[in-house]
Amino acid sequence: MSGSISGEALARNWSLSFAGGDFVNAKAVSARLGLTVQLKFFASHGFFVEDGADLPNDAVSYVAEQLGVGGTDLSGYDFSGRSGRRHCAEIMQYLGFRRMKRADREALTVWISAELCPGGMTVGAMMEQVFLWCLDGKIFGPSRKELERVVRSERQRFLEAYLGRVADRLSPKTVALMEASLADPDSASGFHTIKSDAGQASLDSIIAITDRLAFIQGLKLPRDLLSVPGKSWIEQIVRRVAGEKASEMRRHAPARQMGLYAVFLMSREAQIIDGIIDLLVETVHRIGARSKRKVIAGIARDIERVYGKERLLVEIAVAAIDDPAAASAM
Repeated sequence: MSGSISGEALARNWSLSFAGGDFVNAKAVSARLGLTVQLKFFASHGFFVEDGADLPNDAVSYVAEQLGVGGTDLSGYDFSGRSGRRHCAEIMQYLGFRRMKRADREALTVWISAELCPGGMTVGAMMEQVFLWCLDGKIFGPSRKELERVVRSERQRFLEAYLGRVADRLSPKTVALMEASLADPDSASGFHTIKSDAGQASLDSIIAITDRLAFIQGLKLPRDLLSVPGKSWIEQIVRRVAGEKASEMRRHAPARQMGLYAVFLMSREAQIIDGIIDLLVETVHRIGARSKRKVIAGIARDIERVYGKERLLVEIAVAAIDDPAAASAM
């Protein structure tokens, strides 16, 4: 793996202690470099490397210099073979780690659910935190794939529980209106219509987008639940719903369908309000621009009756109509 590591990071994570040197030097010379980088990587990350190509080149060189070996070639070290697995077991014993027990797994699951899931971080970010949790407790977990299954499972469980909570807060009338919106997606308050842009500034556009806002506000959605999960969760839900068609939304289980749509509508409400403001500002600007042109044109007609040097005012007025920027430079 390429990439540059700062001197401070190298010293902190890849320096070999005297005790570590004794541990490594007890092994065959040919195995020392591979064993040492495996030892230091595990001590920092909480899991073992399966391929030497995944290790930073700077780190391997730094370790090789400490060991006094001439090269940094790890191709001769069998990371996933029999000797490599034996070294992993020895590293765990040397660092005082133990294998994860059932009670540890249950505690980890509770921690993932309570501490990691609400923030809405990605699976990769959650995995890094899980390994650090194991590292702090000197616990060696099962395979990375198995821990990832635990993370994904708890993440999905959290999402389903949240969407169910949102759906439970919807009144029967609200559910009926939302179902009708999904059933007729191209109607004035339909799913596809609500997702569409405001369009060009016009009276029809303002009326249409205002009707969408009135529809959402009339649903009496549980807006307080938007603050329950992290902002990242809301953004993920909104992106997912925005990317689906009404037919795809209708395939979800009822509670999940209503929960997803409700969260999307609550977020969409703010976007629609912003859109209305933009339309109004653009409309006012157009009215102002037209009025200004009308006034200047009237002044120009009056000045045209003037002779002599005042004729210059006519040219300025006409230029202000055709090219305001040029007129300001005259």
